[in-house]
Amino acid sequence: MRKVVNTIWMTGFMLMLFSFISVTNAHAEAAENNHVKLFEVQADSVMRTAPNHEADVIGTLVEGDRLRTFEEQNGWVKTFFDGEPAWVYGEELLLIEETIEVENDDSLLEDSNTIKEEEIELEEKEEVEEESEEKAEVKDDMKEKAKEDDISTQTEDNFNHYTPDHVTEPLDYLPMGYIQQNHMQISEDTITVRKHQLNGYNILIDPGHGGKDPGAVNDGVREKDLTLSTATKLANYLEAEGATVNFTRADDTFITLENRAYQSNVHETDVFISLHYDYFNDPKVNGINTYYANTNKSKELSEKIHSALVGELDMTDRGIRQEDYYVLKYNQNPAVLLELGFISNPSDLEKVQTDEYQTEVAEAITNGLVEYFDAQNE
Repeated sequence: MRKVVNTIWMTGFMLMLFSFISVTNAHAEAAENNHVKLFEVQADSVMRTAPNHEADVIGTLVEGDRLRTFEEQNGWVKTFFDGEPAWVYGEELLLIEETIEVENDDSLLEDSNTIKEEEIELEEKEEVEEESEEKAEVKDDMKEKAKEDDISTQTEDNFNHYTPDHVTEPLDYLPMGYIQQNHMQISEDTITVRKHQLNGYNILIDPGHGGKDPGAVNDGVREKDLTLSTATKLANYLEAEGATVNFTRADDTFITLENRAYQSNVHETDVFISLHYDYFNDPKVNGINTYYANTNKSKELSEKIHSALVGELDMTDRGIRQEDYYVLKYNQNPAVLLELGFISNPSDLEKVQTDEYQTEVAEAITNGLVEYFDAQNE
């Protein structure tokens, strides 16, 4: 009888052990397929449509390129290129960063000690979330106060970015700025291959107008909306090249000209870029302009960016001009103001509203900055 009981007990134990090993292996397999890794290319490689050497080539990689991967098969890694899946042989790739995301399985949490530990972690997490909410409320109160202080110092003249005559000297003190680092990343399904040619550079993007200042308006289209949308796309491209990106405004907020220049001067800024869309009484006037104020600091920057814009965009070239616009004149860093089309011109208006055009603008400015910094380092 005892032998029978022992046999049944051992059989049950082995079944439980086998089940545990199977579940563990299943989770290990799931984890393996849920790795998000960052690689650097060590030698020229090709991207293919499938994980084998006979698949069609859809792109090339050169030494120094970086790519994120989301799956592995037989020595091949899967990434995305131009929105499509692409496979790269992993032999010439150097792993730089790895993130693993594994979903919890309740069947592996039967042990009471594990459950108790999770309950403690949950309580600690709730305490942290409550503390974060309290901090967020304090931060929101500070921002609202800053907005009130900021708006109270303004005049209607501030609305026009191209009439700086109302100010003769910059303010010694300005209320809290709204500089905000950009945390948005390029979608994993769009541009994944990155060269990081702007590593170490800090770019401050200034979306023109905002809040109670709509900028130019035509047929319901407001300049302040176009500049913010363009700024977001530009930030994505710049971050893909490794730059640190900040905004003078990251939402529909009214920021003074003085405050915009102030943010550039008091923070570490390598380049200041102010984005605008133009307006003129004659609807026939169209095209793009680039402006700078300080010849020594900003002329070369304006030339590199304007050249890239003209080369990328199918727009009338209205040239580069030197003007004492406030955000340029009182900016201590290399700074440009870009007029990216006329809202008052029917053809320009139709074009500048499109994601395609704004993406082309973002790519062109990024290319111009790469050329500018390369020239600075020669």
